[in-house]
Amino acid sequence: MISETLEAREDEEKLQAGIIQSVVMAGQIIEALAVAGQPMRLTALANKLGEPKARMHRHLSTLKYLGFVDQDSQTEFYRLGPKLVHIGQAAMDQFDLRRLAEPFMMKLRDLTGQTVVLSLPANGDSIVSAMCESPNLVTISVRLGYRLPAHASAQGRLTLAFASSELQHRVLGRKLQAFTPRTLTDPKLLRERLSVLRQQLYEISMDETLLGISALAAPILNYDNELVGTVAVVGTTQYVHDPVDPQQLQYLRACTKAISLKLNSTAYEGLGIPNLREFIFD
Repeated sequence: MISETLEAREDEEKLQAGIIQSVVMAGQIIEALAVAGQPMRLTALANKLGEPKARMHRHLSTLKYLGFVDQDSQTEFYRLGPKLVHIGQAAMDQFDLRRLAEPFMMKLRDLTGQTVVLSLPANGDSIVSAMCESPNLVTISVRLGYRLPAHASAQGRLTLAFASSELQHRVLGRKLQAFTPRTLTDPKLLRERLSVLRQQLYEISMDETLLGISALAAPILNYDNELVGTVAVVGTTQYVHDPVDPQQLQYLRACTKAISLKLNSTAYEGLGIPNLREFIFD
């Protein structure tokens, strides 16, 4: 009874600040199940999110009632509910960044000769949403729905750079996986890097998630200059590398600037990035 009273008081305090903690937790549970990619036990979810099991059970029961979470009757594992499929599709129908970005991505692919990938932000990480494969005989292909790690990918670091300080603290406070010997895992170095990305509006990663593969990415920003996605040129380290190819970077940032202008963003103004005629379709 006391714990429930305290929880209600916490929710009341958050409500006064414009944030309801129980809603935040519901969102974190859904995101945790999405990131896991497989069903999870109650204990595992509670440990991952730092919540008491009793409170976590109440959240999950509510999400089950709403159809956002399912529970296997045999194993008692929790998984995302089918209702979220319909909600996700509705969200994409209302705001389809893929449809807006597609002609710009195709032009960028033609200009660079490399695979071009659109990714969307997801709790600090970045999820691959669309791809235009390079016209080369041997191409780099990225699976749709693949979750790019926040710390170890150009797209992920850009996404994290534009995230809230609370989310940055949470992501950089956990153990960061080294996918290759070149993966950046030092939280201090990552924080320093994130502080630069909001000004330079591009990031490069080489050999960090897979040896021999690189990505050069830039953000898509909306009218509030909030990040809504990233576009990346992806290829082998022979063609996408650090130091960055100036022509490749110019094409990329002209592409993301053009898309961002469609969303009434002013973030790219003042950086001296030209409006290339190749990315003007009106």
